[in-house]
Amino acid sequence: MTAVDGLAWTWTIEPPAGWLVVPSTATEPAESVNAWQGEVVELLLESFLPGAADESATGPETEPDAGQVGAVRSSLTQTVKSLVRFADEAATEGARAMAGFDLLDRGPVPVLVTVGMSDPTESDDVFMTVLGATGGNPVSPPSIEYPELPDGDGIQVTRIDIDETTGGAWVTVAAGRRTELPDMVVDTALVWRSQDLVLVPTILEAIVGLLSAVKVTRSTQ
Repeated sequence: MTAVDGLAWTWTIEPPAGWLVVPSTATEPAESVNAWQGEVVELLLESFLPGAADESATGPETEPDAGQVGAVRSSLTQTVKSLVRFADEAATEGARAMAGFDLLDRGPVPVLVTVGMSDPTESDDVFMTVLGATGGNPVSPPSIEYPELPDGDGIQVTRIDIDETTGGAWVTVAAGRRTELPDMVVDTALVWRSQDLVLVPTILEAIVGLLSAVKVTRSTQ
């Protein structure tokens, strides 16, 4: 919880179907995080190899090859651990991580979630910077749109940057919501960054819809 000028506020994420909030060892007990990892690995394993996580399944038609199951479980375990590392890095900056599990048959897709509060009498470009709307490639500047939202002013950003070392293209898709109140401005930002350009149209639609999953609550101290 954060307090600013006598106001206490906190924010939570209520993920829709197909999305999970990724726990962080920086904010939650290691036992809880380890348990979450194990549960998610088994859920993903079942989606990739139906029947693999069901010990009661028998017969060649219901029981995947043991070697295949072991290899897939090992790969998924490393993937889920990388999600937790991503969440740990986010937590150090006061952010959270979400992951989508049903996007074009991809593995877990991580999204960074941040919420910030500022004085409505002061102006800055921090929000736009977080969304990637400033700077960028002068030949192909960020694409910015303003979707209508029921609970604030929306902004949607897509940008492509070229890695100076490898020459590879990185795409950033971000969605933001600014809610202006008489005594404060609340900015919510969701950011996805990847080299998977094929996923852009799908994540673009999904990430705007995810804004409503972030709930901000405040109360007078």
